[in-house]
Amino acid sequence: MKIGIVGCGTISGHHLRAVSDYPGSEIVGLVDSDGARARAQAERFAVPHTFDKLAPLLALEPDVVHVLTPPDSHARLVIEALEAGSHVYVEKPMAVTVRDCEAMIRTAARANRQLCVGHCWHYIPVIARAQSLIASGAAGEILQVAASFNYDVLRNPTFGTAHWSNELPGGLAEDLAVHLASVLIWLLGAPRRTSAISRSTGQVPGAKCEDVRALLEGERGLGTLSVSLRGRPDTILIDIWCTRMLLRVNVSSMSLMIYRQLSVPQKLARGLTNLDLAAQLVSGTVSAAWNLLRKKVDGSYGIAPCIHAFYAALAAGAPAPIDPREGVQAVEVLRELWPVADLPAGLAASG
Repeated sequence: MKIGIVGCGTISGHHLRAVSDYPGSEIVGLVDSDGARARAQAERFAVPHTFDKLAPLLALEPDVVHVLTPPDSHARLVIEALEAGSHVYVEKPMAVTVRDCEAMIRTAARANRQLCVGHCWHYIPVIARAQSLIASGAAGEILQVAASFNYDVLRNPTFGTAHWSNELPGGLAEDLAVHLASVLIWLLGAPRRTSAISRSTGQVPGAKCEDVRALLEGERGLGTLSVSLRGRPDTILIDIWCTRMLLRVNVSSMSLMIYRQLSVPQKLARGLTNLDLAAQLVSGTVSAAWNLLRKKVDGSYGIAPCIHAFYAALAAGAPAPIDPREGVQAVEVLRELWPVADLPAGLAASG
């Protein structure tokens, strides 16, 4: 299977490693407007060709093209690749506007090609474990989900005013929020209503939004989403309230804590619950340390297994593992959080 990659920024390293680790795959070319950056990645991963435009890559007839550029360029590049006969993996957010998302989906249908959106958090092991408890019925029915992302930008030396996410309507907060939105949609179904409030204090230079909190009504329950660019420590938490237990997923520490209703008197249950949680924490820590020693930890936050699942689906003639409609729904949520005026007539309007 021949693979082409468009965009050689930081995220491309995860994609290049994932493709290199997949049996039978061959990276035939890289595209980036920054030639030096493309050549550096090509040398690192032994890729034979680099280009500054997509057309020469498509002339090599790649089976799959990965689009890893800023979201406002996704529609143009994805549509060009699909029309050339390639399947496409596009990074999140799928696009800036819903119209661009819909244009990509229509093109994929016309071209009879598969389009996969990089909502990779579905493949983070600790989130997948929580989902398996829900799917098995052990947790009961989902009632509510709260997803939060604290990310102290001021302590992150790689972020600055030149970061591509500043071009998004919500800035970096939007780039983080799309992960949480995809998890909420995955757990609760298509969002029916979304309401949100956000604010900025000026403490994070250049930030369009420093804090945001949203309430979503999904098909199967209620969810909240919150992002802070000032909160400490850097923590990603997903609390899933079900009819039989509370599942607390800590993505930062890759741990899952299960809060259960114990069949003992309430006073006794308080102490036993603490012991139960402590035992889970010790067990999880030992397991994580063992996996780390064996180099079994996925450091890509689900990117590698998501890519591999897409390739496996293509080989089996099956649909993409992430339905592009989910990408549309996530962008719909983002536009409720940070509305934008309609774009002038162009690709999205005519696609």
